[in-house]
Amino acid sequence: METIIIPSEYKPLFGDNWREAAVYGGRYSLKSHTVARYLLIRAREKKTRVACFREFQASIAESSHQLLSELIEKYKLIDFEITNNSILNKVNGSDFIFRGLWNNEQSIKSIEGIDIAWVEEAQTVSKKSIEVLTPTVRKPNSKIIYTYNRLLEEDPVHSRLVLEGRPDTIIINENYDIAIKYGMMPDVILKEIEDDKLHRPGLYRHKWLGEPNNMERKVYKDWNVIDEIPHEARLERIGLDFGYSNDPSSIVEIYKYNSGFILNEKTYQKGLSNKQLADILLTIEGNPIIIADSAEPKSIDEIMSYGVNILPCAKGKDSVAQGIQYVQDQRISITRRSINIVKEYRNYLWEINKEGKIINKPEHQFSHSMDAIRYGLDSYRPKKTTVYKQPKVEMASDYYGSDRNDSDDFTSKVFNENNK
Repeated sequence: METIIIPSEYKPLFGDNWREAAVYGGRYSLKSHTVARYLLIRAREKKTRVACFREFQASIAESSHQLLSELIEKYKLIDFEITNNSILNKVNGSDFIFRGLWNNEQSIKSIEGIDIAWVEEAQTVSKKSIEVLTPTVRKPNSKIIYTYNRLLEEDPVHSRLVLEGRPDTIIINENYDIAIKYGMMPDVILKEIEDDKLHRPGLYRHKWLGEPNNMERKVYKDWNVIDEIPHEARLERIGLDFGYSNDPSSIVEIYKYNSGFILNEKTYQKGLSNKQLADILLTIEGNPIIIADSAEPKSIDEIMSYGVNILPCAKGKDSVAQGIQYVQDQRISITRRSINIVKEYRNYLWEINKEGKIINKPEHQFSHSMDAIRYGLDSYRPKKTTVYKQPKVEMASDYYGSDRNDSDDFTSKVFNENNK
């Protein structure tokens, strides 16, 4: 069996005199892999219930289940049994369970007997989720580990544990140099790091050194989350962003309510054909106007052939920036069940150039629902129209006298008059 290596920098996790741990840093700082190894070791030593959380987890594929399973296979830990939704130690009864925190309050509160909670990608965790989780992990000597790459300066977990501080908290801040130190850095990744450092210092500092983005990089701010759609709200638009293999297709319902808009996630899924998208759209009552990405005219035509009331969005010079500006100016609410809209809203950022300056272009990552929303809402935006004035035409006699009818002079005079 291959030896499990734990970098000495993570040794404090094996102590027993702590309650919460903030484990953060840039990419390739071995955070997730080391915490996963620690949890597997702990689960073999004695019966331990480990609850693995993420803020947004729509399926087991979005959890840390795969990482733990891969490590079990790598180290041939045959005392563990892996199922589709959990991991069980057959010798001492230790178990790993996996849950999403967002919009899952009652399910989280009902989990009993947690010894260690591991919150992965904790930079996305909301203050409310922290308030739900902390009293749920209530066994004597129970622990909560947060692993994260800092996203924004005001991330709730980092503010709570590092900036404000909590009793009995350990803080581990590492970056990619730890992987180099222990011979765990692939050459291809090291070359990428060196290239970013040389040509894209702003990206290098955030991605590899773990520096947070400032709040100015957030494209949208001050959206509200609501529990239900009011009965009085009117479903008027549907936004559709196409995807398939690499990106999900996103369908967003847009309700008009009290001079603002309510967004509700209808679909967010990879691998949907145009026929499947049409079938979903046809289930939506009220016959709202569907606005889709005009970059896919064949897909729009095919969906239309199935009887769907669908139109292409308007695109042109600066249309993305203008559409975003219009969305920014609206009063927006999101339904709590719209897990992917909420996730993208929190993570939708402006790009930065190689000097680290913000540019007027949003990042593609976390843009799928955001694009669908922009397509739908942009149809409300007043478009500039060109008003053509009726040419002022005066008879040649007005200029040259009633007995003059020189066509060349007349034409020249009208042309000059209309182009003043």
